[in-house]
Amino acid sequence: MIRAYRRTAELMPDNGMQVIMFTHQSGSIWADMANIIWASGLQVTAAWYVVTETDSALRQGANVTGTILLILRKRQADLSSFRDDLAWEIEAAVKEQIEALVGLDKSVRRQHSEGLYTDSDLQMAGYAAALKVLTSYSTIDGKDMVVEAETPRVKGRKSFVEDLIEFAVQTAVQFLVPVGFEKPEWLKLQPIERYYLKMLEMEHQGNKSLDNYQNFAKAFKIRHFDQVMSDNSKANAARLKTSTEFRGNLMSGDAELAGTPLRALLYALYELSKDMEIDDVLLHLMENCPNYNQHKPILTKIADYIALKREGLTATKTFKPDKEAANARILAEAIRNQRL
Repeated sequence: MIRAYRRTAELMPDNGMQVIMFTHQSGSIWADMANIIWASGLQVTAAWYVVTETDSALRQGANVTGTILLILRKRQADLSSFRDDLAWEIEAAVKEQIEALVGLDKSVRRQHSEGLYTDSDLQMAGYAAALKVLTSYSTIDGKDMVVEAETPRVKGRKSFVEDLIEFAVQTAVQFLVPVGFEKPEWLKLQPIERYYLKMLEMEHQGNKSLDNYQNFAKAFKIRHFDQVMSDNSKANAARLKTSTEFRGNLMSGDAELAGTPLRALLYALYELSKDMEIDDVLLHLMENCPNYNQHKPILTKIADYIALKREGLTATKTFKPDKEAANARILAEAIRNQRL
């Protein structure tokens, strides 16, 4: 691929351009795309995410639902930068791209139509925006990126380019803050908490692809995302565990969710499902959540959020979202009105 794109670059005039239609479900492949572009002497100058597929009962398995359009031009300048400085540029580019798509999505929803983009779409668009910044530089941290791009991979070891792409992915994910949360308080949550709450929003949007859960787990750096997934999850019918499915599991030990305010709150919801008195539930919540007074505002927001995202989903024998939504509303009000 490098040889092919390098040859097309040689045959292009200085003001020429190429358009790549890049369709892939996994963010991990972006490191390969960056390597090809860097080694070919090209750079991404514009990127746009286009939804190309719709849901259908006839479609089976995990399917690609959109395509990234990448505009490539010759890299004329020999620019250099450092990773710390790139953080600001990547953040600005990702913010601009995501805000543009979110604005378009909101304008469509105001016309009482279905939204255009899901969080997974916005995540992939963020990758493309980050690639636009990265490929404009020939040297990063003193490393010649063409040389780095052509260096053979070593199994089990991340390349410098993969590290950069992962860094860009983290930046993109920071902008996917759910409605109802402020960015500073959102970033104070543990990665597993943000992952669980973000996936609740995905489920509320009707996205049930297991690939999306896997991709976001990588983006949030979740080691064992399967611990929070329902045992009945399938490729195109995946979902998170509810509080009643967690029961008393993952409350302690080395599990990522253990000891977090979210885990304490989910256990409180489980106790409510067992018709326990609300005063006893709150007492246990205070015991299970360290620094309860400090976490009380965010616990209230999380309970309100769970109530909103669980409401109206289709119930099954093992999945009772409306019941969990009702319990979450009760718990939110109890926390909000609690006198200590």
